[in-house]
Amino acid sequence: MHRVVVVGLSHRTASLETRERFAFEGEALHEALEWLRERGAEECAILSTCNRTEIYACTSHDDLLIQFLHEWEGLPQGALTPYLYVKRGEEAVEHLFRVAAGLDSQVLGESEILAQVKQAWEKAREADSTGVLLNSLFQRAVAVGKRVRAETALGRQAVSLGSLAVRAAIEHKPDIGNAVIIVIGTGTMGRRVVKELAEYRPKSLYILSHTFAYASALASDSGATPLALGALQQVLPEADIIFTATTAPHPILDTTCLSPLQDNRQNRPLLVLDLGVPRNTDPAVRLLPFVKLYDLEDLKALSEAHYRARAQEVPAALRIIHEEMNDYLSWWQTRGAAPLIAALQVRAEQIRQQGVEWALPKLGALDERQRRIIEQMTARIVKQLLHQPISQLRQISDSRDDVLPIVARLFGLDRCEPTLLSTSATEEKE
Repeated sequence: MHRVVVVGLSHRTASLETRERFAFEGEALHEALEWLRERGAEECAILSTCNRTEIYACTSHDDLLIQFLHEWEGLPQGALTPYLYVKRGEEAVEHLFRVAAGLDSQVLGESEILAQVKQAWEKAREADSTGVLLNSLFQRAVAVGKRVRAETALGRQAVSLGSLAVRAAIEHKPDIGNAVIIVIGTGTMGRRVVKELAEYRPKSLYILSHTFAYASALASDSGATPLALGALQQVLPEADIIFTATTAPHPILDTTCLSPLQDNRQNRPLLVLDLGVPRNTDPAVRLLPFVKLYDLEDLKALSEAHYRARAQEVPAALRIIHEEMNDYLSWWQTRGAAPLIAALQVRAEQIRQQGVEWALPKLGALDERQRRIIEQMTARIVKQLLHQPISQLRQISDSRDDVLPIVARLFGLDRCEPTLLSTSATEEKE
């Protein structure tokens, strides 16, 4: 397990301006995984959300992941040092479990992160960049996230960034049922916002997407009006509230498209809630007197108040995480030594049988009972001799890179080493 490493930056360590430079989606995600594999990462997966970018890998070289992040943005080595965290082995396992459980989120216990962890794993599997180690780790992390939500109050009345953004909108316009609202983006965050808004039945709800079919599908479930993104200028004059939640690399809203609205607003403010990474709204729109802009940094105050209200559930969640960690690590350690244990047991049985076959003819005529006693006695001797070595092998962690081949040679099993003692997780796909 010491070969597992995570290198990342998150809302705890880096500003939104820094985080948005490392948003991996679509082709960029595929290229990033390919880069890492070509340069020596045996396995890798990238978790990229609005609040974090984390690279999980099976490698002995932490610097490979750090180098990648610098090269991706053309930064001099060391420029990201103040923002990055590196966790290895059990610490990396615990971190992923905490993330999946929502304990490391800006919104404590948020409901979206679990799906994002699962999606990161699925995308890595599709790219053929995971093997036994990361597959088992992410599978367990998803299970941990589900268990925490099922067994603690963190799973009740689940809150997300999308729902917090809707709360901010209601504070701005309490009569939200009379509002004209635009939602730009039909991904996870956009769908969450639409779902939250449906409860309040706004006067008009427009859903816009680069792909009209996506907007149409989401609108059909919510009674909204679907539009292609090109129709944005047509509905902007009506809008009271705009939510943006896309992965577009450039701003969708800026002063050029919003400033012409000023003359016809008649003291009607426009609230923009930008949930995109990179940001979908040029920060310069804050200079427009009729625009109130919230981005992810501005939502921190709301999320901190929410954190205090739910913090009492953290100890229970941590107990589950530590229990699952111990179980997972025990399973992994036993799994690592299992091929050698099996080979040792097979070899010992072969020697026992050879010894019995050599001895029986020399003992003369034996009845069935006497033969059975000899079989049982020799089997007991072998079992007792192997008990302590096998018990110790099962406690060996995946430092087995060094230990298991030595044990194999000690018991004369070194001829099996290429197949039994391989520790490359990329050799076995799940």
